[in-house]
Amino acid sequence: MMKRFAIMPSLLILFFFLGCFLTPSKGFLWAFVPDDLGFVISGQEGSGRTAPSGKTFTNSTGMTFVQIPAGTFMMGSPSSEPNRASDETQHRVTLTKPFYMQTTEVTQGQWKAVMGNNPSHFNSCGDSCPVEQVSWNDCQEFIRKLNQREGNGAYRLPTEAEWEYACRAGTTGPYYTDLDRAGWYSGNSNNRTHPVAQKTPNAWGLYDMHGNVYEWCQDWFGDYPGGSVTDPKGSSSGGSRVIRGGSWRLYARNCRSAYRCYNTPDVRNNNNGFRVAWTK
Repeated sequence: MMKRFAIMPSLLILFFFLGCFLTPSKGFLWAFVPDDLGFVISGQEGSGRTAPSGKTFTNSTGMTFVQIPAGTFMMGSPSSEPNRASDETQHRVTLTKPFYMQTTEVTQGQWKAVMGNNPSHFNSCGDSCPVEQVSWNDCQEFIRKLNQREGNGAYRLPTEAEWEYACRAGTTGPYYTDLDRAGWYSGNSNNRTHPVAQKTPNAWGLYDMHGNVYEWCQDWFGDYPGGSVTDPKGSSSGGSRVIRGGSWRLYARNCRSAYRCYNTPDVRNNNNGFRVAWTK
């Protein structure tokens, strides 16, 4: 009992400090709690959803992130997987550090808040729909401005390995659950994008990793390595950047966890959007 009461003053000081981050006009809390306390306070309003680790945050732009644990997985697809492509050579990948991944694709509302415009073809879909018609270069400019705006770490695109690891969330099949439950694709999208987070998330709380819009990754597109790798960054050079996840207009096979695609960094079309990663 004595130990229990001894920590109360420290907790009161902590909560008083966090009160400095309250914004009365929005009723919004945004704050980090040091990792040595074992958790991060979530900035989500009212949702109460956290990752298994309990580590989430929402920034001032309204982008929610969840911590993805370090780990090892098999990247690519087994030879027995239906509709696999020849560039999906299966290999063991180890990611040595945890990172944060945005729980949804970047929305039109979030893009407008940072960039002041909306390039999306489906702009009548609304602020909760994914932004599209953005190139890899456009994403880099968004991230540059986001880092200036938030000033709390390093926002960036995920690597291709991080993307597939986060998408799978421990699963080994073509999708993390039945595709119709997980995402919007040609079989159910009615030929348009849809508001984010309407389908079933994966085990780590990530939405729309299958379908809705393709997602740009940081890597140059290239062949996979022949053996096990640690913290891969992709090819050192190339002509095209990786996009992952499939989209509203593509077939089920193009939305598989292992499926790879690419575009040149300046391409804009209504298939392509992105989500953001964050590291300390």
